[in-house]
Amino acid sequence: MGSWLGRVAARYRMGVAQLVKDYDLQIALQASGAGWLLLPPLNTEVLQRLAKLARIKIDTLQEIQTPDNWLCDCRSVLYCRECLFVTPEDVFSPMWKRQWFDLQYQHCTVHHKPLESLPANKVRQCSNFDYVLKMISRKEERRCRLQQLYPH
Repeated sequence: MGSWLGRVAARYRMGVAQLVKDYDLQIALQASGAGWLLLPPLNTEVLQRLAKLARIKIDTLQEIQTPDNWLCDCRSVLYCRECLFVTPEDVFSPMWKRQWFDLQYQHCTVHHKPLESLPANKVRQCSNFDYVLKMISRKEERRCRLQQLYPH
């Protein structure tokens, strides 16, 4: 849900907090250590309002809700770099996969590699999903430069 909301905010060139405020959505953006990226399950009233605003079925939003037991005051969030930037479902729309928040998953089920981590406090500093992607891109650029400077 947080990934979707972050992409919607980015599409309209605003932050998630501004989107929530402008549309008077009762969403606890700081309910987890990862801020808006990891949201608690939203109540039916908020889901109905979001569905109406986005012109989609409420069932679609219910399917992307984060299970309540996945919420944590996490210090980092996990992701697969390849899956994030090349989403098989839609290569033009990067998204954070729900399963990356499930603490049982430590490896990418597609690429069979350990998931990478990003400090949760860095994610909280990002106003929308585009800023998260930019931050991860910069992290990857630094990693590549270091590998060029210090090859194994």
